[in-house]
Amino acid sequence: MAVPPPLVRRTGYVTSQDEDIYFEDTGEGLPVVLCHGLGGNHAIWWRQVEDLASAHRLVTWDQRGFGNSTARSGEIGPAAARRDLGALLDHLDLGPVALVGQSMGGWVALGYAAAHPERVGALILSTTLAGADPRHVERLVTAEVDRDRVNRREHPVLDPAFCRAHPDLGVLYNQISGFGTRPDPAAVLRAMAEDRLDRLDLTDLTVPTLVLMAEDDMLCPPSAMAPVVDRLRAGTLQRIPGGHSAYYETPEIWNGAVLAFLAGGE
Repeated sequence: MAVPPPLVRRTGYVTSQDEDIYFEDTGEGLPVVLCHGLGGNHAIWWRQVEDLASAHRLVTWDQRGFGNSTARSGEIGPAAARRDLGALLDHLDLGPVALVGQSMGGWVALGYAAAHPERVGALILSTTLAGADPRHVERLVTAEVDRDRVNRREHPVLDPAFCRAHPDLGVLYNQISGFGTRPDPAAVLRAMAEDRLDRLDLTDLTVPTLVLMAEDDMLCPPSAMAPVVDRLRAGTLQRIPGGHSAYYETPEIWNGAVLAFLAGGE
């Protein structure tokens, strides 16, 4: 089988309110920007880059304190991340973009799209509670961490069966997750809960939106996002197999759903 030509990866930093925000820019075509979750950073998307950047210009980046980005000011959370995202899009002269947010990244993506719809051509919210009833968000914030699953081969956001079948990928997830200074997870979760996207009037948001949820996601159940889809003028809810980290555990399914949605809008 022929080996595809290597993808050119461009890296850099953009200054946003005295913070240094790291990004990677790979491929050519319609720009797609991935916003990572609480356990991730730009590197967590390694199972997406080849597939998505083969057809699109793919931008991955680190939110404040994650990966290679700074958090010197101490200001963290979705509101700060949305400002940094705007600075990144300005720096790369991008727009409109396809904006993808997973879990915590969903707060960044949805909030940015609602505030700047002219800069977003498509929106994908995956395994997230962004915009959901605050009672669901509060359950996420106060959920007890299974300490038995906090070890080298497992992580609470990974499916136990996946970790048993692929202990090497469990180890890798933990290693990637540990990059950077890492803001206090409890503080980030509280900032997410206080970022009341459920109050947004989404009826005027005409950006085509895919809400991509996983059937076995106990942290962000698909049913919690159904009312959000109902509020969206151009929203679609799609359920795929897997758990909260379906993008990492079953990338062929997740990537396929994302690429199909993007292709439908071209």
